[in-house]
Amino acid sequence: MLEEVKKSASEKARRAGVISAGAVISCVGVAFLTAAAWIYLSAVLDTLLAAMIIGAAYLGVGLIMIGLGANRKQPVPPAPQPAAAPEGPPMMQAFMYGLQAGASADRR
Repeated sequence: MLEEVKKSASEKARRAGVISAGAVISCVGVAFLTAAAWIYLSAVLDTLLAAMIIGAAYLGVGLIMIGLGANRKQPVPPAPQPAAAPEGPPMMQAFMYGLQAGASADRR
């Protein structure tokens, strides 16, 4: 059992490391794309308009992400499981119990 816990913790740590590395690399990529967009827009337009376009793009993406995160639905609780049904109607159970008691008494 302890080995399963260690294996699970090791797997989760590995996954967290890979996800963290992916997030850092993605942030570096976004920084380079932002710099490239800045260079292009400042060459085509003036720097104030370039800053406004890049800022509006980041603000729009951020607001979309906030909206997606806030619109999370509450998890639906699982439906209650019905109790195990008896093997038959109570009258049938009583009959079977009596039949078994009679058979065991007959064997004595």
